[in-house]
Amino acid sequence: MGSIKHKETTMLLIQNETTEFVKEKLSSFCKKTSEGLSKPKQKFIKDMLMGLCGTGSPSVHNIAKFIQDNVSTKSSSERLYRNLRDDDYVEHIGKTLLQLAKPYITDETIFIVDESDIEKPYAKKMEGLQKIYNGSEGKSTNGYLLINIVAYTPNKDSYMLLPVFSRLIAPNMEYDSAKQIMQDAIIDMELAFNGKGTYVFDRGFDDRKLIEFLSNNGIQFVIRGKGDRAVKEGFEEINFNKIVNEMEFKYELPGLKANEVFHCATRRINVRTDDHPSKKSNTVEISLVVSRIFRKGFKTRNDFYLLCDFASQDMLDLELVAKAIAVYKKRWAIEEVHRQMKQSMKWETMRLGSYQGMKNLNAFMALALFFIYVSKKYLAKFAVGFPKIINYKKEDLSIPKEFIYYRIAEVISVCINFIIQYKRKLSLAERIDQHQMKIRLR
Repeated sequence: MGSIKHKETTMLLIQNETTEFVKEKLSSFCKKTSEGLSKPKQKFIKDMLMGLCGTGSPSVHNIAKFIQDNVSTKSSSERLYRNLRDDDYVEHIGKTLLQLAKPYITDETIFIVDESDIEKPYAKKMEGLQKIYNGSEGKSTNGYLLINIVAYTPNKDSYMLLPVFSRLIAPNMEYDSAKQIMQDAIIDMELAFNGKGTYVFDRGFDDRKLIEFLSNNGIQFVIRGKGDRAVKEGFEEINFNKIVNEMEFKYELPGLKANEVFHCATRRINVRTDDHPSKKSNTVEISLVVSRIFRKGFKTRNDFYLLCDFASQDMLDLELVAKAIAVYKKRWAIEEVHRQMKQSMKWETMRLGSYQGMKNLNAFMALALFFIYVSKKYLAKFAVGFPKIINYKKEDLSIPKEFIYYRIAEVISVCINFIIQYKRKLSLAERIDQHQMKIRLR
C-alpha cells in the first residue's frame, strides 16, 4: 500500500513539474507573440492563447469563463469581443508566425498549400457569409473560405509540422481575390525564409496564372495536374494525351503499398500563360512527371500528373521524378491538420457577427495551433508526465512516427487547466481524471 502511494505521489510531482514547464513555455510564447504591442493588447493575446489551448475551443464565452480575472464572465466576454473587432491582429499574427517558424525552415522544407472552408449552414447574421462548395459532401452551403499553408520539415528521426499562414476569407468583403491573398502570402514567405523550401499544391491549383506566378518568381513547386491542358510546342498547341503517349516510362519507383510500383516518365513542356491561345502567346517552361501505378504487374487507376519546377536545372531525370513524387506524398499532412482543426479544436464552431472578428479569431487559432505543434520538441517530457495520454513505449519516446499532435494538444489542455494563474477553482467534473474513469467490460 505504501509503495502505491509513493508511486502516486511521485507521478503527481512529475505532473506538477510538467505543468509548470508548460506554463513557462506558454508565457514565453505569449511574450514573443505580443512584443511591441500595448499592455492591454498583450494581456488580450495571452488570455486568448491561454483560453484556446486550455478549452480546445474558439468559443469566446467559454474562453471568458476559463480566464476569469476577478470580474464577471459577461464583462470578460465583452472585453474579448471588443478586442476581436480591432483590425490590428491579422497582420501582426501573420508576421509573427513567419518569424516564429523561421528557425525551423530549411531547404528540405515542404510548404503544403491548401484551400479549406468554415461551414456555417444555419448562420444568417454573420457578416460576409457566402456560398462555398463542400467537396467531401458534394454540395454548397454558407460559410467562409480558409487558406492554410503548413510547413513540413523532415529531420533525422521524424518531422516538424508548423502552420505558417492561415487566412479566413469572405471574397465579397475583400479588395483582393483569394488567389491574390495566397500569392501575397507566398511572396512574404519567400522573403522571410530566403527562398528556402518547395511548395506543393493539389489539383484545384492547376491554374496557368499560378504557374506563371511561381515560375516568374523562381519559386520551387509541385502541382498535381488535372491532365486536361494543351502543351505548346513552337507555335502550335499539342493535345496533352498525345504528349503523354509519346513519353517513355523507363523509371521505376516503389509505391505506397506492398506489391505496388510506380512507372514514371518526365519531360520539359511549355505551358501557355495567356488566357487565349495564339501563335505569339506567352509561355513558361516547366517539368511534367507522369506516373502509372502497377500492382502485382497490372496497371491500376488513371495516370498521375505532376507539374513541377525546381531550383537546380542539372538534376537527372530520375532525381527529378523521385523528388516530385516524394514532395507530393507529404500532402497527407495537411489533411490531418484540417481534421484536427475541425474535430479536435472545433475550428468550425467559430461564431462572431463581425467579419473582422472572425478573421482575428481564425488568426488566434492558427497561433495557438503553432504553439501546440512546436511543442512536439518536448514530447519526451510530456510522455513522462502524462504517459496515459501520450501512450508511447519508452524506446519510442525519441522517435515518434505517427501524427502525435492530437495527444500533445490534450496534454497542454490538461496542464493549462491545472495552472492557478487566474486563481480559478476547477469544477468537480474537471477535477476527475478522465483517464482513470475508463471501465473495461469483460
